[in-house]
Amino acid sequence: MKTQISRIALIAALGGAGLVAAHGPVAVAQEAAQTRAFDIPAQSLNGALLRFAREAGVQVLYDTALVQGRQSPGVSGRMITSAALEQLLQGSGLGFRVNSPQSISLTAPAAAAVESDANTVVLDEIRLDAGGAVTEGIGSYTTGLTTVATGLPLTMKETPQSISVATRQKMDDRNQRSISEVLEDTTGITVMPMDTERRSVYARGFSSPTYMVDGLPVWYRIQYGSGPSIADTAIYDRVEVLRGATGLMAGAGDPSVVINMVRKTPTSAPQARLRFSAGSWNTLRSDLDISGPLNADASIRGRFVAAHEQGDSWLDRYERRKTVLYGVVEADVGDAGTLTAGYDFQRNRTRNHQFGGLPLIANDGSQLDYDIHTNAGGGNLPLTQTTQTLFLRYAQDFGAGWQAVGDLSVYKAERKGYLASASWGSPDPQGFGVQTVGGYADTDTEQTALSLTASGPVELGGRSHDLRFGITGNWGKDNHKAYSAFDGTDIDYQPITGSIFDWDGHVPNLVQQAGYVSYVSNTKIDQVAAYGSGRFGLTDRLNLIAGARVVWYDYDYITDSRSSGTTTHQQISRNGEWIPYAGLTYDLNEDWSVYASYTRVFKQASYRDKDNRIVEPTTGSNYELGTKASLAGDRLNLAAAVYLLEQDNLPVRDRSVSYQLPDGSNPYMSIDGTRTKGFEMELAGEVRPNIQLAASYAWTDAEDGDGQRISTVTPRHSVKLSGIYAFESMPLTLGASLRWQSAIENTWVWPVTGTARQSSYAVVGLMGRYDFENGMSVSLNIENLFDRKYLASIDETYATGNYGAPRNATLSLDYRF
Repeated sequence: MKTQISRIALIAALGGAGLVAAHGPVAVAQEAAQTRAFDIPAQSLNGALLRFAREAGVQVLYDTALVQGRQSPGVSGRMITSAALEQLLQGSGLGFRVNSPQSISLTAPAAAAVESDANTVVLDEIRLDAGGAVTEGIGSYTTGLTTVATGLPLTMKETPQSISVATRQKMDDRNQRSISEVLEDTTGITVMPMDTERRSVYARGFSSPTYMVDGLPVWYRIQYGSGPSIADTAIYDRVEVLRGATGLMAGAGDPSVVINMVRKTPTSAPQARLRFSAGSWNTLRSDLDISGPLNADASIRGRFVAAHEQGDSWLDRYERRKTVLYGVVEADVGDAGTLTAGYDFQRNRTRNHQFGGLPLIANDGSQLDYDIHTNAGGGNLPLTQTTQTLFLRYAQDFGAGWQAVGDLSVYKAERKGYLASASWGSPDPQGFGVQTVGGYADTDTEQTALSLTASGPVELGGRSHDLRFGITGNWGKDNHKAYSAFDGTDIDYQPITGSIFDWDGHVPNLVQQAGYVSYVSNTKIDQVAAYGSGRFGLTDRLNLIAGARVVWYDYDYITDSRSSGTTTHQQISRNGEWIPYAGLTYDLNEDWSVYASYTRVFKQASYRDKDNRIVEPTTGSNYELGTKASLAGDRLNLAAAVYLLEQDNLPVRDRSVSYQLPDGSNPYMSIDGTRTKGFEMELAGEVRPNIQLAASYAWTDAEDGDGQRISTVTPRHSVKLSGIYAFESMPLTLGASLRWQSAIENTWVWPVTGTARQSSYAVVGLMGRYDFENGMSVSLNIENLFDRKYLASIDETYATGNYGAPRNATLSLDYRF
C-alpha cells in the first residue's frame, strides 16, 4: 500500500507542537506551552488528517488502508497539537507515533496501546516557514519539505526535479559565512570569482542564476555589483538550490539554477547565541542571535541577528569589513492569521580590491604563474557596497485547509567607491606591460516585489489533491554612472610602474577619477506573472505535478554619453509568454520513487549585439529523468537524475569583434541548436546514527549546434563530500570535507592570444567541535588542509583568472543560552 504524506501549509505555523515520541511501539502526548487554533469539521478521516497536517504544520504518514471508510468527529478550539490529534482520531482506534521533527505516523489499533511515561521523549518544537520545514536545531544535513520547485509543499522524494538544501547545521559545521561558500559545496554548482568582490555562479553549463529570498526574486547586475552571492549567511535558516529550468517559479530566467535563501524566523521559546571567531589573515568576527516571545502568551515573537567581521586576506594589501543587521517580528492576528515584518541590512567595505583578475597570458602566448599573494587591486581607496531589504508578509487560514499568503519586499543596493585593478594588457613573460582598469563606481539598484498566493486541498474522484495559485510582480531599476577626470587622466588602460609580479598597488591620479559624470545608463526590468500548479493523485502510486506560468516582461534601457552627447534608448516587451511545467512521480515502494519532468525555457536577456541591439530571447525545453529515495525514517535523502536541455537563441560572447559597447559591456551573438546533457547524484542526511553526510557527483556537457563545448571554464566532472561524526562517549564532533573538479581551460585571441589551463584538483577541509555542559562549545575549521595552489576561475571574456584561498584556519567560541 502507498504511504500517504499529507501536505504542509505554506504559511508559518509558528511555535512548537509539543509532541512526544515513544521508543516502544506506542506514542504518548504530553503538554507543551505552545498552543494553536484548530477548526476542522467532522468529515472523512482522510480529509480531516490532510487539513490537520496543514493547520499543525507537520507531515502525517499513514497507510491508506488504515483510514479507508473511517470518519472523524473533527476538532475545534485552541489547544496543543497532540490533544488536537487525539480528538481527531477519536473512535478510529488509531494512535500516532512521532518519527522525527518533520513527520508523524499513524499506528494500527494493535500498536496504539499507551506505554508508561518512562518510554517517552519530548521532541524539539516543529516549526515551518514560507518555504518548508525549518532546519535550525534539527542537527540534519537534509530537510523534510521544500516549495522551491513548484510552490507546492513537497518532500524531496515527491519533487520531480533536482534540489539540494544547505541546512543551518551544515553551514555551521563548515563555517560558511557567505552564500558563495555554500554554493561551492552544492551539487553541480561551480562558483568562479570574477575578482575579490564578484562571483559568477554556473550550473549545468550556464551562469546568471536566479536569486530569491523567501521565494521572492532579487534583481542585480553583476557587471556593476557583487550581487547576493556575497551575502552573509548569518540571517538565513537554509539555502535551497533548484537546478535546471525554473520558469514556473522564477518566470523569465536562465535554465541553470534558482538559489532561494530562506531567512531565520522567530521562535516561540526564548533562545540566544553568541559567537566569537578568530582566523587567518587577522580575521575577527562576532555574531549575536536572539529570538523569542515578546509577550506573555507568545502571540508576538521577534528575532534580532547582528554580525561584524573584519580582516585582511591572503592577497597583499586587501582589507575588508562587513556588518550585518537583521530584525523580524511576527504576530498572530486572531486565531488564523500571521503578520510578519522585517528588515535586513548588509554592508561590505574594502580597500585594494580587484576589478577583474590577474592577467594570465603573456604576449608570447605562455601562461603566467603568480605568487598566491599577488593582488591586482590597488589605490588604497574605499569601495562600499550596501544592500537593504524591507519585507512584509501576511498569512491567513480560511479553513478547510485553504490558506492565502501575501508578500511584499522592497530591495535597495548601492555600490560606491573606487576601482583600480591591474587586470589588462599584454604583459611580457616578466610581467611588464600590465595596464589598470577601473574608475569611480556609482551604481544604485532598486526592486519592489509582490506576491499573492492561495493554496489548499481538494477532493476529487475519492482522492486528495493540492492546488496553488499565484500572482507575482517584480519592478526593478538600475542607475549606473561612469566618471572621468577633469584633466583627462582616466584610470582605464594606464600602464602600471614595473612588473605585476612586484607591483606595490600605487595608482597615480586615482582620486581625480570622480571629476565629472561622463556616462549614465538607466535600466528598468518589470515582470508580472500569473501561475498555477497542482499535485494530482492519479493512483495510489502515481502523482502528476503540473502547472503553468504566464509572463508579461518589459525591458527598458537608456544610455546618455555626456562626453559625446549621444543618447540611445532600447525597449522590448514580451506579453503572455506561456511557460508550462509537468512532472510525474511513481512510488516503487514506501522508500523509492522514479520521476520525469518537462519545463519550457524562456529568457529575455539584456545582452546586446555588436550593433548595440538587444538579442532575441532564448527559448527551449528542459527534460529530466530521475529516481529518489527517502531512507532511515526520512532522515536520509538520495537522488540521481539525467537531464537534457535544448535551446535556441542562446547569447554567447561575440569574439568576431574586439571593441566594447558604449556602456563598457561586451557584444554578444545568438546561437541555435545548443544541447546540454548531464548526470547528477546526491546523498544527504543521516547515513548512520551520529553521522551526517552530504555527498554528490555531477557531470555536465554543454555543446553548440556544431558539437563544440560552449563553456570550457566549468568542469565536466565534480565531486563534493562533507560529513561529521558525533561521538557517543564524549561531547566531541569531528568532520571532514573534500571538493574535487576536473580540468578547466580557455583560449583567447583578444587582448592577447593564448590558452590558460587549470588541471584537476582537490581541496580538503577538517573540523572539530567540543561541547561543554554549560552551553558553550569551541570549534576549529581548517580549509585547504594541504595548501593546494589552484586557479579558482578563468574568465571567459578577459584573459584573467583568480587563485583560490590557500590553507587557512578559524577558531570559534560559541555560547548558547
